[in-house]
Amino acid sequence: MMSSEQDRIAAALADFALALKPAAIPEAVAERARLLILDGAGVALAAASRGMDRPFAEALRIAGGDGAHRVIGRRDLWSMRDAAFLNGMLIHAIEYDDTHMAAVLHPTATTLPAALAAAEHVGASDEDLLAAYVAGVEVSARLGALAPGRFQASGFHPTGVIGCFAAAVAAGRLLRLDRRQMISAFGIALSTAAGSMQFLQGGGIGKRLHAGWAAQSGLTAALLASRDLDGPRLPFTGRHGLFESFARVSPDADMVEARLGDLGRGWETLAVAIKPYPAAFYSHGCIEAAIHLATVHDLAVPDIAAVEAVVPPAVLSKLAEPHAAKAAPMSVAEAQFALPFLVASALAARRFGLPQLEQENLADPGTRALARLVTCRGDAGMDFPRVYSGAVTVICHDGRQLSHRVDVNLGAMERPVGAPFILAKFSDNLGRSDRSLLGRIGTIVAPML
Repeated sequence: MMSSEQDRIAAALADFALALKPAAIPEAVAERARLLILDGAGVALAAASRGMDRPFAEALRIAGGDGAHRVIGRRDLWSMRDAAFLNGMLIHAIEYDDTHMAAVLHPTATTLPAALAAAEHVGASDEDLLAAYVAGVEVSARLGALAPGRFQASGFHPTGVIGCFAAAVAAGRLLRLDRRQMISAFGIALSTAAGSMQFLQGGGIGKRLHAGWAAQSGLTAALLASRDLDGPRLPFTGRHGLFESFARVSPDADMVEARLGDLGRGWETLAVAIKPYPAAFYSHGCIEAAIHLATVHDLAVPDIAAVEAVVPPAVLSKLAEPHAAKAAPMSVAEAQFALPFLVASALAARRFGLPQLEQENLADPGTRALARLVTCRGDAGMDFPRVYSGAVTVICHDGRQLSHRVDVNLGAMERPVGAPFILAKFSDNLGRSDRSLLGRIGTIVAPML
Protein backbone atom coordinates (compact mmCIF):
# COMPACT_ATOMS: atom_id res chain seq x y z
CA MET A 1 0.00 0.00 0.00
CA MET A 2 1.44 3.36 -1.02
CA SER A 3 1.22 6.02 1.66
CA SER A 4 3.63 8.85 0.87
CA GLU A 5 2.56 12.46 0.34
CA GLN A 6 3.50 12.16 -3.30
CA ASP A 7 1.30 9.12 -3.74
CA ARG A 8 -1.57 11.12 -2.26
CA ILE A 9 -1.02 13.72 -4.97
CA ALA A 10 -1.06 11.13 -7.73
CA ALA A 11 -4.06 9.36 -6.23
CA ALA A 12 -5.99 12.61 -5.71
CA LEU A 13 -5.46 13.69 -9.31
CA ALA A 14 -6.36 10.26 -10.67
CA ASP A 15 -9.47 10.01 -8.48
CA PHE A 16 -10.66 13.42 -9.57
CA ALA A 17 -10.08 12.80 -13.26
CA LEU A 18 -11.78 9.41 -13.30
CA ALA A 19 -14.74 10.43 -11.14
CA LEU A 20 -15.57 13.64 -13.00
CA LYS A 21 -18.96 13.34 -14.66
CA PRO A 22 -19.99 15.69 -17.45
CA ALA A 23 -23.14 16.59 -15.52
CA ALA A 24 -21.04 17.60 -12.49
CA ILE A 25 -19.21 20.31 -14.44
CA PRO A 26 -20.92 23.65 -13.75
CA GLU A 27 -22.30 25.27 -16.88
CA ALA A 28 -20.05 28.30 -16.44
CA VAL A 29 -17.02 25.99 -16.45
CA ALA A 30 -18.26 24.04 -19.47
CA GLU A 31 -18.94 27.28 -21.34
CA ARG A 32 -15.49 28.58 -20.53
CA ALA A 33 -13.97 25.29 -21.67
CA ARG A 34 -15.76 25.56 -25.02
CA LEU A 35 -14.47 29.11 -25.45
CA LEU A 36 -10.92 27.99 -24.63
CA ILE A 37 -11.23 25.20 -27.19
CA LEU A 38 -12.51 27.68 -29.77
CA ASP A 39 -9.60 30.00 -29.06
CA GLY A 40 -7.10 27.16 -29.35
CA ALA A 41 -8.60 26.02 -32.64
CA GLY A 42 -8.50 29.57 -33.99
CA VAL A 43 -4.81 30.09 -33.27
CA ALA A 44 -4.08 26.65 -34.75
CA LEU A 45 -5.88 27.66 -37.96
CA ALA A 46 -3.87 30.89 -38.08
CA ALA A 47 -0.65 28.89 -37.72
CA ALA A 48 -1.70 26.37 -40.37
CA SER A 49 -2.65 29.13 -42.81
CA ARG A 50 0.92 30.39 -42.48
CA GLY A 51 2.31 26.95 -43.28
CA MET A 52 3.87 26.45 -39.87
CA ASP A 53 2.83 22.80 -39.88
CA ARG A 54 4.42 21.87 -43.20
CA PRO A 55 8.00 20.99 -42.22
CA PHE A 56 6.77 19.12 -39.17
CA ALA A 57 4.23 17.18 -41.24
CA GLU A 58 6.82 16.36 -43.89
CA ALA A 59 9.20 14.98 -41.26
CA LEU A 60 6.48 12.93 -39.56
CA ARG A 61 5.37 11.42 -42.89
CA ILE A 62 8.87 10.03 -43.38
CA ALA A 63 8.75 8.26 -40.02
CA GLY A 64 5.11 7.25 -39.84
CA GLY A 65 2.12 6.08 -41.78
CA ASP A 66 -1.43 7.10 -42.47
CA GLY A 67 -4.24 6.99 -39.97
CA ALA A 68 -7.80 8.16 -39.42
CA HIS A 69 -7.31 11.26 -37.30
CA ARG A 70 -7.83 14.89 -38.26
CA VAL A 71 -5.42 17.77 -37.69
CA ILE A 72 -6.77 21.32 -37.36
CA GLY A 73 -6.24 23.21 -40.59
CA ARG A 74 -5.46 20.11 -42.69
CA ARG A 75 -7.58 17.79 -44.82
CA ASP A 76 -5.33 14.72 -44.70
CA LEU A 77 -5.51 12.04 -42.00
CA TRP A 78 -2.92 10.99 -39.46
CA SER A 79 -2.14 8.38 -36.82
CA MET A 80 -3.32 9.09 -33.27
CA ARG A 81 0.08 10.15 -31.99
CA ASP A 82 1.02 12.23 -35.02
CA ALA A 83 -2.33 14.01 -34.95
CA ALA A 84 -1.84 14.83 -31.26
CA PHE A 85 1.67 16.09 -31.95
CA LEU A 86 0.68 18.29 -34.90
CA ASN A 87 -2.37 19.73 -33.15
CA GLY A 88 -0.30 20.58 -30.08
CA MET A 89 2.40 22.20 -32.18
CA LEU A 90 -0.13 24.22 -34.16
CA ILE A 91 -2.03 25.50 -31.13
CA HIS A 92 1.21 26.72 -29.55
CA ALA A 93 3.09 27.73 -32.71
CA ILE A 94 2.29 31.43 -32.83
CA GLU A 95 2.46 32.16 -29.08
CA TYR A 96 -1.19 33.19 -29.07
CA ASP A 97 -2.76 30.34 -27.07
CA ASP A 98 -4.26 30.51 -23.59
CA THR A 99 -2.24 30.60 -20.38
CA HIS A 100 -2.85 29.63 -16.77
CA MET A 101 -0.98 32.50 -15.18
CA ALA A 102 -0.35 31.09 -11.70
CA ALA A 103 0.96 27.84 -13.20
CA VAL A 104 2.83 29.75 -15.95
CA LEU A 105 1.85 27.27 -18.65
CA HIS A 106 -0.37 26.79 -21.70
CA PRO A 107 -3.00 24.14 -20.86
CA THR A 108 -5.03 23.83 -24.06
CA ALA A 109 -2.04 23.19 -26.33
CA THR A 110 -1.27 19.91 -24.56
CA THR A 111 -4.63 18.78 -23.20
CA LEU A 112 -6.90 19.31 -26.19
CA PRO A 113 -4.79 17.43 -28.79
CA ALA A 114 -4.57 14.32 -26.61
CA ALA A 115 -8.27 14.48 -25.80
CA LEU A 116 -9.16 14.86 -29.49
CA ALA A 117 -7.02 11.92 -30.56
CA ALA A 118 -8.33 9.61 -27.84
CA ALA A 119 -11.93 10.70 -28.41
CA GLU A 120 -11.73 9.92 -32.11
CA HIS A 121 -10.13 6.56 -31.32
CA VAL A 122 -12.90 5.41 -28.96
CA GLY A 123 -15.79 7.29 -30.58
CA ALA A 124 -16.44 9.40 -27.48
CA SER A 125 -19.32 11.84 -27.29
CA ASP A 126 -18.79 15.58 -27.29
CA GLU A 127 -19.69 15.77 -23.60
CA ASP A 128 -17.14 13.10 -22.69
CA LEU A 129 -14.50 14.89 -24.78
CA LEU A 130 -15.27 18.15 -23.01
CA ALA A 131 -15.06 16.48 -19.58
CA ALA A 132 -11.68 14.92 -20.46
CA TYR A 133 -10.43 18.31 -21.56
CA VAL A 134 -11.58 19.97 -18.32
CA ALA A 135 -9.95 17.20 -16.26
CA GLY A 136 -6.64 17.73 -18.06
CA VAL A 137 -6.74 21.50 -17.66
CA GLU A 138 -7.50 21.19 -13.94
CA VAL A 139 -4.60 18.79 -13.42
CA SER A 140 -2.03 20.81 -15.37
CA ALA A 141 -3.02 24.09 -13.69
CA ARG A 142 -2.70 22.60 -10.21
CA LEU A 143 0.60 20.84 -10.86
CA GLY A 144 2.11 24.03 -12.28
CA ALA A 145 0.83 26.13 -9.41
CA LEU A 146 2.46 23.78 -6.87
CA ALA A 147 5.80 25.32 -7.86
CA PRO A 148 4.95 28.66 -9.47
CA GLY A 149 7.81 29.97 -11.54
CA ARG A 150 10.22 27.31 -10.27
CA PHE A 151 10.26 25.18 -13.41
CA GLN A 152 11.37 28.09 -15.57
CA ALA A 153 13.87 29.24 -12.97
CA SER A 154 15.43 25.78 -13.26
CA GLY A 155 15.55 26.03 -17.06
CA PHE A 156 12.45 24.02 -17.98
CA HIS A 157 9.35 25.06 -19.90
CA PRO A 158 6.31 24.08 -17.77
CA THR A 159 4.09 23.52 -20.81
CA GLY A 160 6.36 20.74 -22.00
CA VAL A 161 7.24 19.31 -18.61
CA ILE A 162 3.75 19.32 -17.07
CA GLY A 163 1.73 19.08 -20.28
CA CYS A 164 2.42 15.36 -20.66
CA PHE A 165 0.57 14.67 -17.38
CA ALA A 166 -2.43 16.72 -18.52
CA ALA A 167 -2.44 14.84 -21.82
CA ALA A 168 -2.23 11.52 -19.99
CA VAL A 169 -5.21 12.49 -17.84
CA ALA A 170 -7.35 13.57 -20.79
CA ALA A 171 -6.49 10.52 -22.89
CA GLY A 172 -6.57 8.11 -19.97
CA ARG A 173 -10.04 9.16 -18.98
CA LEU A 174 -11.34 8.57 -22.51
CA LEU A 175 -9.49 5.23 -22.72
CA ARG A 176 -11.28 4.28 -19.48
CA LEU A 177 -8.18 3.63 -17.41
CA ASP A 178 -8.78 2.50 -13.86
CA ARG A 179 -7.19 4.16 -10.84
CA ARG A 180 -4.06 2.00 -10.83
CA GLN A 181 -3.58 2.47 -14.56
CA MET A 182 -4.00 6.24 -14.36
CA ILE A 183 -1.37 6.47 -11.63
CA SER A 184 0.91 4.31 -13.78
CA ALA A 185 0.28 6.68 -16.69
CA PHE A 186 1.65 9.51 -14.51
CA GLY A 187 4.78 7.48 -13.85
CA ILE A 188 5.24 6.61 -17.51
CA ALA A 189 4.65 10.23 -18.53
CA LEU A 190 7.39 11.36 -16.15
CA SER A 191 9.99 9.65 -18.34
CA THR A 192 8.79 11.68 -21.33
CA ALA A 193 8.61 15.08 -19.60
CA ALA A 194 10.78 17.54 -21.50
CA GLY A 195 11.10 21.18 -22.47
CA SER A 196 14.26 23.27 -22.28
CA MET A 197 14.09 27.05 -21.95
CA GLN A 198 17.10 27.34 -24.27
CA PHE A 199 14.75 28.63 -26.96
CA LEU A 200 15.16 32.01 -25.26
CA GLN A 201 18.65 32.18 -26.76
CA GLY A 202 18.37 31.82 -30.51
CA GLY A 203 14.71 30.86 -30.86
CA GLY A 204 14.35 27.84 -33.11
CA ILE A 205 11.44 25.41 -33.02
CA GLY A 206 11.95 24.34 -29.41
CA LYS A 207 9.01 26.06 -27.76
CA ARG A 208 6.36 25.05 -30.29
CA LEU A 209 7.80 21.52 -30.26
CA HIS A 210 7.18 21.24 -26.51
CA ALA A 211 3.39 21.33 -26.71
CA GLY A 212 3.16 18.76 -29.49
CA TRP A 213 5.68 16.49 -27.79
CA ALA A 214 3.83 16.66 -24.47
CA ALA A 215 0.49 15.93 -26.14
CA GLN A 216 1.69 12.81 -27.93
CA SER A 217 3.78 11.70 -24.94
CA GLY A 218 0.84 11.84 -22.55
CA LEU A 219 -1.34 10.02 -25.04
CA THR A 220 1.33 7.32 -25.41
CA ALA A 221 1.68 7.02 -21.63
CA ALA A 222 -2.06 6.45 -21.30
CA LEU A 223 -2.03 3.83 -24.07
CA LEU A 224 0.86 1.98 -22.42
CA ALA A 225 -0.85 2.09 -19.03
CA SER A 226 -4.03 0.74 -20.60
CA ARG A 227 -2.06 -2.46 -21.29
CA ASP A 228 -1.18 -2.75 -17.59
CA LEU A 229 2.39 -1.56 -18.00
CA ASP A 230 3.52 -0.04 -14.72
CA GLY A 231 5.08 3.37 -14.35
CA PRO A 232 7.60 4.20 -11.61
CA ARG A 233 6.20 5.08 -8.22
CA LEU A 234 6.48 8.59 -6.82
CA PRO A 235 6.29 10.43 -10.15
CA PHE A 236 5.69 13.84 -8.58
CA THR A 237 7.75 14.28 -5.40
CA GLY A 238 10.03 11.29 -5.43
CA ARG A 239 13.77 11.81 -5.21
CA HIS A 240 13.92 12.02 -9.01
CA GLY A 241 10.27 12.91 -9.54
CA LEU A 242 8.70 15.87 -11.29
CA PHE A 243 9.32 18.53 -8.67
CA GLU A 244 12.81 17.55 -7.49
CA SER A 245 14.04 16.99 -11.06
CA PHE A 246 12.45 19.94 -12.83
CA ALA A 247 11.61 22.52 -10.13
CA ARG A 248 14.40 21.69 -7.65
CA VAL A 249 11.87 21.87 -4.82
CA SER A 250 8.97 19.76 -3.56
CA PRO A 251 5.73 21.43 -2.42
CA ASP A 252 4.95 21.20 1.28
CA ALA A 253 1.76 19.73 2.71
CA ASP A 254 0.06 23.12 3.07
CA MET A 255 0.73 23.96 -0.58
CA VAL A 256 -0.58 20.56 -1.68
CA GLU A 257 -3.74 21.01 0.35
CA ALA A 258 -4.26 24.52 -0.99
CA ARG A 259 -3.94 23.40 -4.62
CA LEU A 260 -5.63 19.99 -4.48
CA GLY A 261 -8.08 20.34 -1.61
CA ASP A 262 -10.87 21.80 -3.75
CA LEU A 263 -10.67 19.39 -6.70
CA GLY A 264 -14.17 19.02 -8.07
CA ARG A 265 -15.41 22.10 -6.20
CA GLY A 266 -13.14 24.91 -7.37
CA TRP A 267 -12.33 25.24 -11.07
CA GLU A 268 -9.00 26.43 -12.41
CA THR A 269 -10.49 26.28 -15.92
CA LEU A 270 -12.13 29.60 -15.09
CA ALA A 271 -8.70 31.07 -14.35
CA VAL A 272 -7.19 30.27 -17.75
CA ALA A 273 -6.42 33.55 -19.51
CA ILE A 274 -6.95 34.33 -23.19
CA LYS A 275 -4.08 36.17 -24.84
CA PRO A 276 -4.85 39.50 -26.53
CA TYR A 277 -1.43 39.68 -28.24
CA PRO A 278 0.65 36.97 -30.01
CA ALA A 279 3.72 37.29 -27.81
CA ALA A 280 5.07 36.08 -24.48
CA PHE A 281 2.35 36.81 -21.93
CA TYR A 282 4.90 38.43 -19.60
CA SER A 283 5.30 41.21 -22.16
CA HIS A 284 1.61 42.05 -22.48
CA GLY A 285 1.53 44.72 -19.79
CA CYS A 286 4.28 46.62 -21.60
CA ILE A 287 2.70 46.08 -25.02
CA GLU A 288 -0.61 47.49 -23.76
CA ALA A 289 1.15 50.41 -22.09
CA ALA A 290 3.06 51.24 -25.28
CA ILE A 291 -0.09 51.16 -27.39
CA HIS A 292 -1.84 53.40 -24.86
CA LEU A 293 0.96 55.99 -24.86
CA ALA A 294 1.29 56.08 -28.64
CA THR A 295 -2.47 56.41 -29.12
CA VAL A 296 -3.37 58.85 -26.34
CA HIS A 297 -0.40 61.16 -27.00
CA ASP A 298 -0.39 60.73 -30.79
CA LEU A 299 3.27 59.72 -30.73
CA ALA A 300 5.26 59.23 -33.90
CA VAL A 301 8.54 57.34 -33.96
CA PRO A 302 10.61 60.50 -34.69
CA ASP A 303 9.19 62.06 -31.49
CA ILE A 304 10.85 59.45 -29.27
CA ALA A 305 14.30 59.93 -27.73
CA ALA A 306 14.30 57.07 -25.21
CA VAL A 307 12.03 54.37 -23.81
CA GLU A 308 12.04 52.38 -20.57
CA ALA A 309 10.08 49.14 -20.20
CA VAL A 310 9.46 47.63 -16.76
CA VAL A 311 8.50 44.00 -16.03
CA PRO A 312 8.65 41.64 -13.04
CA PRO A 313 12.29 40.77 -12.21
CA ALA A 314 11.62 37.04 -12.66
CA VAL A 315 11.05 37.48 -16.39
CA LEU A 316 13.59 40.21 -17.12
CA SER A 317 16.32 37.88 -18.33
CA LYS A 318 13.85 35.98 -20.52
CA LEU A 319 12.59 39.10 -22.27
CA ALA A 320 15.46 41.58 -22.24
CA GLU A 321 18.84 39.86 -22.25
CA PRO A 322 21.07 40.17 -24.16
CA HIS A 323 19.80 43.56 -25.22
CA ALA A 324 21.38 43.60 -28.68
CA ALA A 325 19.67 40.34 -29.66
CA LYS A 326 16.33 41.34 -28.11
CA ALA A 327 16.38 44.64 -30.05
CA ALA A 328 17.01 42.91 -33.38
CA PRO A 329 15.34 39.47 -33.36
CA MET A 330 16.01 37.38 -36.43
CA SER A 331 12.90 35.20 -36.34
CA VAL A 332 9.30 35.26 -35.17
CA ALA A 333 10.13 32.93 -32.30
CA GLU A 334 12.86 35.29 -31.10
CA ALA A 335 10.70 38.39 -31.59
CA GLN A 336 7.90 37.06 -29.39
CA PHE A 337 10.27 37.00 -26.40
CA ALA A 338 12.12 40.24 -27.22
CA LEU A 339 10.76 43.05 -25.06
CA PRO A 340 12.66 45.92 -26.75
CA PHE A 341 11.34 44.84 -30.15
CA LEU A 342 7.79 44.23 -28.86
CA VAL A 343 7.56 47.64 -27.19
CA ALA A 344 9.06 49.42 -30.22
CA SER A 345 6.70 47.63 -32.61
CA ALA A 346 3.67 48.46 -30.44
CA LEU A 347 4.69 52.11 -30.22
CA ALA A 348 5.20 52.35 -33.98
CA ALA A 349 2.04 50.51 -35.05
CA ARG A 350 -0.22 51.50 -32.12
CA ARG A 351 -1.34 47.88 -32.05
CA PHE A 352 0.24 44.47 -31.86
CA GLY A 353 -1.01 41.49 -33.81
CA LEU A 354 0.20 38.88 -36.24
CA PRO A 355 1.00 41.49 -38.93
CA GLN A 356 3.63 42.98 -36.60
CA LEU A 357 5.42 39.62 -36.68
CA GLU A 358 5.75 39.47 -40.44
CA GLN A 359 9.35 39.30 -41.63
CA GLU A 360 9.28 42.78 -43.15
CA ASN A 361 8.44 44.28 -39.75
CA LEU A 362 11.17 42.28 -38.02
CA ALA A 363 13.66 43.70 -40.51
CA ASP A 364 12.23 47.23 -40.61
CA PRO A 365 15.10 49.70 -39.95
CA GLY A 366 12.84 52.16 -38.13
CA THR A 367 11.47 49.53 -35.74
CA ARG A 368 14.97 48.22 -35.04
CA ALA A 369 16.31 51.71 -34.42
CA LEU A 370 13.50 52.40 -31.96
CA ALA A 371 14.05 49.02 -30.26
CA ARG A 372 17.67 49.98 -29.59
CA LEU A 373 16.36 52.96 -27.59
CA VAL A 374 14.34 50.70 -25.27
CA THR A 375 16.01 49.93 -21.95
CA CYS A 376 14.47 47.36 -19.60
CA ARG A 377 14.44 46.87 -15.85
CA GLY A 378 12.64 44.81 -13.23
CA ASP A 379 10.22 46.02 -10.57
CA ALA A 380 10.04 43.79 -7.49
CA GLY A 381 6.73 45.39 -6.55
CA MET A 382 4.91 43.65 -9.41
CA ASP A 383 2.79 40.73 -8.20
CA PHE A 384 4.08 38.01 -10.53
CA PRO A 385 2.86 35.36 -11.37
CA ARG A 386 -0.58 36.28 -10.04
CA VAL A 387 -0.65 39.03 -12.67
CA TYR A 388 1.74 39.98 -15.48
CA SER A 389 2.25 43.70 -14.92
CA GLY A 390 4.18 46.10 -17.14
CA ALA A 391 5.01 49.78 -17.47
CA VAL A 392 6.46 51.96 -20.19
CA THR A 393 7.98 55.45 -20.02
CA VAL A 394 8.67 57.42 -23.19
CA ILE A 395 10.99 60.43 -23.20
CA CYS A 396 10.39 62.69 -26.17
CA HIS A 397 12.81 64.98 -27.95
CA ASP A 398 10.66 67.95 -26.89
CA GLY A 399 11.25 67.11 -23.21
CA ARG A 400 7.97 65.38 -22.45
CA GLN A 401 8.18 62.32 -20.20
CA LEU A 402 5.12 60.10 -20.66
CA SER A 403 4.40 57.03 -18.55
CA HIS A 404 1.72 54.38 -18.36
CA ARG A 405 1.54 51.39 -16.04
CA VAL A 406 -0.62 48.28 -16.47
CA ASP A 407 -0.91 46.64 -13.06
CA VAL A 408 -3.21 43.86 -14.23
CA ASN A 409 -2.76 42.51 -17.73
CA LEU A 410 -5.74 42.08 -20.01
CA GLY A 411 -6.94 38.48 -19.79
CA ALA A 412 -6.15 38.00 -16.10
CA MET A 413 -8.99 37.06 -13.75
CA GLU A 414 -9.23 40.67 -12.57
CA ARG A 415 -9.51 41.82 -16.21
CA PRO A 416 -11.07 38.89 -18.02
CA VAL A 417 -11.98 38.87 -21.67
CA GLY A 418 -15.43 37.51 -22.41
CA ALA A 419 -17.12 35.64 -25.21
CA PRO A 420 -17.38 38.63 -27.61
CA PHE A 421 -13.61 39.22 -27.43
CA ILE A 422 -12.84 35.52 -27.91
CA LEU A 423 -15.25 35.22 -30.84
CA ALA A 424 -13.75 38.29 -32.50
CA LYS A 425 -10.24 36.90 -32.01
CA PHE A 426 -11.35 33.58 -33.52
CA SER A 427 -12.87 35.32 -36.51
CA ASP A 428 -9.66 37.28 -37.04
CA ASN A 429 -7.56 34.11 -36.79
CA LEU A 430 -9.94 32.21 -39.06
CA GLY A 431 -9.35 34.71 -41.85
CA ARG A 432 -10.02 33.01 -45.16
CA SER A 433 -9.74 29.49 -43.74
CA ASP A 434 -12.61 27.06 -44.19
CA ARG A 435 -14.41 26.23 -40.95
CA SER A 436 -14.57 22.61 -42.06
CA LEU A 437 -10.84 22.51 -41.25
CA LEU A 438 -11.80 22.61 -37.56
CA GLY A 439 -12.58 18.91 -37.80
CA ARG A 440 -14.17 17.36 -34.69
CA ILE A 441 -13.88 20.63 -32.81
CA GLY A 442 -16.44 22.13 -35.16
CA THR A 443 -19.26 20.18 -33.50
CA ILE A 444 -18.22 21.32 -30.01
CA VAL A 445 -18.02 25.02 -30.84
CA ALA A 446 -20.83 25.15 -33.42
CA PRO A 447 -23.42 26.63 -30.98
CA MET A 448 -21.13 29.64 -30.41
CA LEU A 449 -20.63 30.32 -34.09
